[in-house]
Amino acid sequence: MKKKDLNGIWKTDIELFSKTDTIKFYRNLKSCYQTWWTFEKRNFKTNELNICTEPPRISGIVGTEKLKFRKTDFGQVIEYYQNDNLTDKFRIIELVEKSEPELKLMRFDKLTEQKLYKYVDSLIYKVLKYKPDLKISENISEVLNPNGNPNVKIKVRDGGNGNPEPLIVVNGRPLENRELLKELLLVETYAIKYLTKEQSASIYGSRAINGVILLLTSEKRFKKIWKKYGR
Repeated sequence: MKKKDLNGIWKTDIELFSKTDTIKFYRNLKSCYQTWWTFEKRNFKTNELNICTEPPRISGIVGTEKLKFRKTDFGQVIEYYQNDNLTDKFRIIELVEKSEPELKLMRFDKLTEQKLYKYVDSLIYKVLKYKPDLKISENISEVLNPNGNPNVKIKVRDGGNGNPEPLIVVNGRPLENRELLKELLLVETYAIKYLTKEQSASIYGSRAINGVILLLTSEKRFKKIWKKYGR
């Protein structure tokens, strides 16, 4: 995306702009309370408006504003500067060109909420429905192979973990320690998928009898964290 693609006025709800990390901008918006991003050639300006008053109430940022576009290994980033100080940062999720154009951004957080870690937790327990206290009868677990011979089963016998946590694979590397997820940013993760135990058994074997979570994220950041955790 280039700056010229954003020429004009983009509008979003004030509450969404100030309180959420995923923001959608539109050319037209019916909400009374709006935040406007206005691009005019090289100039950029933010305004907050109440368009339901007569005349509309408008307030602007005091000082100079500027946007810089950066390319990263996980996508394109917009940096917002106010009086030459970096005050906000967004990843461009998508720009949809249609009858009602839409710009979708995700704001960087400060890792205070460990969002990616919590998101993976929700996949493990709510989507894949993993139950850590489940007891496997006779210490044997069987999973059908949906893509091969229906009579072929994967078994975990005595001496193995019959109820392992769903396998987490980041950038193609299976994780043994989920702690490093706390240092990965959700905003830098551009794909999160999951495989049920039926889908994953033929690919990952007994390690994946409770499913797999696949993440693609910034390779640059991931390598640094992988090294930090002794890999």
